[in-house]
Amino acid sequence: MKMYSIPTPTMAQVIMVDDPITTAEFVISALRDFFDKSLEEAQALTSSIHRDGEGVCGVYPYDIARHRAEWVRDKARELDLPLKLLVEEIR
Repeated sequence: MKMYSIPTPTMAQVIMVDDPITTAEFVISALRDFFDKSLEEAQALTSSIHRDGEGVCGVYPYDIARHRAEWVRDKARELDLPLKLLVEEIR
């Protein structure tokens, strides 16, 4: 019997970048709705993003990270918010 190895998916982190316009309420909501954070986790991460200029929302297989970031970008655009999210491969 031939043995096959399952390739490990490329992982990526979604990074949210602070800006002076996007509200904390939107960021908390996005972290809860799109990144499955609890209210407490979302509030703490929002504070960290504001303080440090950016923060990691989550680590996922690359395609999932890209899709989650795009969903949040789309929602922010609907509200005319300039929120920036980066998707960076983890090597």
